[in-house]
Amino acid sequence: MLRMSVPVCVVVVLLMIGIAGCEKKSGEAVVLSKEHIDAAPPIKETPNAQSATTPEAKLRPMADDEIAVDGYVMKPEARGTSHDPRALKDEQWIVKVRMLDNGRTFQVPADKAKWEKLRENDRVKVRYRTGKYSGTVWAAEIE
Repeated sequence: MLRMSVPVCVVVVLLMIGIAGCEKKSGEAVVLSKEHIDAAPPIKETPNAQSATTPEAKLRPMADDEIAVDGYVMKPEARGTSHDPRALKDEQWIVKVRMLDNGRTFQVPADKAKWEKLRENDRVKVRYRTGKYSGTVWAAEIE
């Protein structure tokens, strides 16, 4: 009986920490930009896949024909396509917003219908959570 209650207890404690470790916020925001990213092509899995990073890996300067987007370096023609390094298995519709009350800027995933209706400089109501200690924005959504 004790063995069954320990995992449940651990889950309850983790949920309590998760709930206590974030703050729910909402407010008005201005749409800065919209971006659509195609779904990534399916990846063939190899049985003995190894990490591409090696101890000898060195940082290199960005080439003249590359751009940096959200911390990823890519060719301009790859942005928004299935070859975009940010591409996931599903299509993404991303809206970049700036909160009016605190000036914070972050990206909000949206569904296709909302994404198509929005235009730059539109005002929207956004709900999101921030980490109490890190200030990281997560679980953002447009109402």
